[in-house]
Amino acid sequence: MGTRQLAQWFGLLVDMLTVGFPLRRALTFTRLIMPKQAPVIDHVQEQLARGGDFASAVRPWLPADLYYQLQLAEHHGQLVAALTEMSSYLKLRDQEHQKLRALLQYPLLLVALLGGLAALLRVYVYPELSTWQTWQLPAWVAMIKQVLIGGSAAAVTFGLLRYLAWRRQPRLAQANYLCRLPLIGRLMKLYFSYYLTSNLAIMIQRGLALREICRLLEQYEPASLLYQLGVELQRQGTSGASLAAVIKRHPCLPDELTSFLGRGLTTERLGDELGVFARLQFTRLTRQTEGLIVMVQPVLFLLIALGILGMYLSLLLPIYQSMTVVK
Repeated sequence: MGTRQLAQWFGLLVDMLTVGFPLRRALTFTRLIMPKQAPVIDHVQEQLARGGDFASAVRPWLPADLYYQLQLAEHHGQLVAALTEMSSYLKLRDQEHQKLRALLQYPLLLVALLGGLAALLRVYVYPELSTWQTWQLPAWVAMIKQVLIGGSAAAVTFGLLRYLAWRRQPRLAQANYLCRLPLIGRLMKLYFSYYLTSNLAIMIQRGLALREICRLLEQYEPASLLYQLGVELQRQGTSGASLAAVIKRHPCLPDELTSFLGRGLTTERLGDELGVFARLQFTRLTRQTEGLIVMVQPVLFLLIALGILGMYLSLLLPIYQSMTVVK
């Protein structure tokens, strides 16, 4: 089941559950509305009939972060709210993918044409130019060419090594690293801020204290972000570190969390305010994503223009040099 179908399915379930349908009846209804997804819905119904929960039943089609968010919400009786948020998030992600695909179609077509033109020049034109007269690129052009080739190779190698090192890190360290990156760091920080505060709001609304939250998170899989965050909070609390210091050490945690937890609010009010803050971060995430996508096309056009300029120079410089020699 793709992202778009999953968002539509969750949206239908929310509509059915909101008007009072039981979960199993809602699943049966959505099976009639979405016949292409019948195998998935049948699997979920089968798992529920065996006594499993909804989150575990849909786990094969959910990213790990969303699975734990759904599991936590279902455990605390907030399945409808979690499905509503996930439906909105999945719709947003699908819409942004569609926008990005639409923006990339024309630039990628130009890149393909530019690559084909470069191949034709190298196979047919450059050999002909070399027969006119022995010529050499000006020293400054050769230097720029070597710098560009060397810089590109170094950048690709460095990026690959950094990616492999990032993949070997724990999930919490990966999240912190993503939040420090230029350009997309702000976007990733908003996502993790939304994800973590929405989960924290659910647990606090159910009356759990910080130690109880840490013990609950330690029940998740060790590779998950929530588990590693719970272990880190437990370890820092045991060592006597303040919560503000822990938040400052981990960029994936929102800085505003210190203010929320330090105001002495009641559990119910704190949970409500964290829920509102999570929704606000989701709205900011939407705006930031749209702004970043809009920047993609101009950057690609600039790179294409530089490529065209380089091809013209490689074609015209030898011709100009040959004409100069003839004169």
